[in-house]
Amino acid sequence: MSENLPKNIKDSLQQLRDAMQAALSSKCSRMDIEFPYGSNIGVEGRKTATDSEVPMVMQDDAQASDRELARAMVEMFRGTEIEQNLVVAFMDSPQANKATKRWAGAFAGKVIVLDSKQNKRPARAGGGGFGASVKGTAVKAKTSAIPEGTEVLIVVSPSVKDLKALEQICSEVGMGCLVILANARLDELNYESESQRNFFLNEFERVYHLRPSPSPSWNGGVLFRAFPGDWVVAMPRKIGPPKVLYRSSQKPSTEVIDVALRKEKEATESSGGFPNPFSFFQ
Repeated sequence: MSENLPKNIKDSLQQLRDAMQAALSSKCSRMDIEFPYGSNIGVEGRKTATDSEVPMVMQDDAQASDRELARAMVEMFRGTEIEQNLVVAFMDSPQANKATKRWAGAFAGKVIVLDSKQNKRPARAGGGGFGASVKGTAVKAKTSAIPEGTEVLIVVSPSVKDLKALEQICSEVGMGCLVILANARLDELNYESESQRNFFLNEFERVYHLRPSPSPSWNGGVLFRAFPGDWVVAMPRKIGPPKVLYRSSQKPSTEVIDVALRKEKEATESSGGFPNPFSFFQ
């Protein structure tokens, strides 16, 4: 797996596909995917930047960005036997309704609202072969509307209040169901307990992670990882590829990222500071 940072959004999506395939080959059944805030992935026909640019952060369109990321992952299963047993879960009805309307006819799976109190049905453990296969008795979905036979569950941008239900769902569907978090921003959540924090940070593999300005102390730099490659802290340059400031098999802490960026700032202070975090997408 290449550790090169993506040049544009098309490159990012190909890297995402490759990383997910590698994770599936490694029997990973809990994945976390994170794209930059407001990324305009372009799968819903929104006005997008040219292929040589990275869509910039757009806070006012974050929900559309999250929805587009989910749709992009749905496309990776299109035409497979799994598609009919693929479920995309949103956190509220308005977002689920928008997805249903904009994705009409786009895939054979289902769109639901997480923790819906309507149409609850048993969820079957196993059936997809992702991770360790779990066969046997059906278990009742006590806190969700996960359809029976779900093989892939994509959960879009869950918030803190959704984590308890999501943790229960993971237990109910078993490791035979692939669960993917789309833009959950796991490092930013205020978990209700240390146990809950450990569950999400340890259970879910960071399969693809692309975050500009990863340190709250500095406006610049990029944190990147594509499974099974290393975590990389890099700084884009006006000419040439990004400069790698730090590399590790483990996700670096905020303190480590801060030190790496501070050293780079001190080395480049005379040049006027950090370049645009996404200048390498040009």
